[in-house]
Amino acid sequence: MEKRYRKRRQRRIGIALLVASAIAAIALVIAFCSRCGGEAPADPAVDAMAPAQTQPVAAAAAQPVAAGTAQSAAAPATPTPAPTPTPVPTLRPWSQPCVAEYDYQYEDATRYIHIDRVEENGTTYFVADVQLQSASQFGTWFAGDTYGGRDEPLSSMARKAGAVFAINADNYNAHEYGVIIRDGVLYRTRETTRNMLIVDQNGDFTVRTDRADDDPEAVGAELVAQGVLHTFEFGPELVRDGVAVEFDPDFNVIATHDTRREPRTDIGQIGPLHYVVIVADGRQDGYSRGLTLQELQQLFVRYGAQTAMNLDGGGTAEMWLCGEILNRPSGGRERSMSDIIWF
Repeated sequence: MEKRYRKRRQRRIGIALLVASAIAAIALVIAFCSRCGGEAPADPAVDAMAPAQTQPVAAAAAQPVAAGTAQSAAAPATPTPAPTPTPVPTLRPWSQPCVAEYDYQYEDATRYIHIDRVEENGTTYFVADVQLQSASQFGTWFAGDTYGGRDEPLSSMARKAGAVFAINADNYNAHEYGVIIRDGVLYRTRETTRNMLIVDQNGDFTVRTDRADDDPEAVGAELVAQGVLHTFEFGPELVRDGVAVEFDPDFNVIATHDTRREPRTDIGQIGPLHYVVIVADGRQDGYSRGLTLQELQQLFVRYGAQTAMNLDGGGTAEMWLCGEILNRPSGGRERSMSDIIWF
């Protein structure tokens, strides 16, 4: 009995499932016909179950649209303006370098540097022809990254400055004299008998030699007002207007007699943003004995300098290019110093 009952109940359940399946199938057919635009079966009960007919697409498209919306839709797209091209600065053509031959070279769009290593009369020296596109590329750097900072090697300062070429400057920290301006900033105003190399805002050189009547503070203020970039206190002046000058017998910063040979660092100007730098090795028997100031004068005249001045020399004299020290400092290694000139 129990088993039969079970079978009967299962039969009823099966019939119910069949009816439910049939109703579901009819509902699916109605939904499909409605979706496809077909007619629903003519069964009132089925009609009552069918969804209301939706508005045709064409009729919907014919409905009025707000005027502003229509104009906005019909208006042509505003063309995107073409970007304004960045003007390319016109570069000055490079002049004929003062060195006919060269052993070292660096060139880019704004710097042109050729360096000749010369062995002559028992002395080895380096002549650099330096050409720039802007006076802003005539740079200086303080040891310790600040005025009065602790001395450090030239190579260290050159790397921090981002230089490709560098020489020692006047080693201002080794003395307390003169008017010191760097990058347009006035740092010192003291009396001095030294010569002062002035680099103006165009990168042009002048040398101030007669300092007896100087009012250092007034001179410093005047130079800053003129927009002077740098001043260097050393000397003596070597060349003026393309001619070797006669040394002042009262100049007492260094010996000027024509028998004094030393390692030297000197800089001159040939023309606008065109410079010549000479670094001579010395105090090294069998390699290089150094140059006299008179010999330097003749070299600068030979290389076409219109203005030239002597900077700090001796063991400080150094020339550096792209990470390499070109000369042989007389002490056998780099000497720490207070400042450099870099390009």
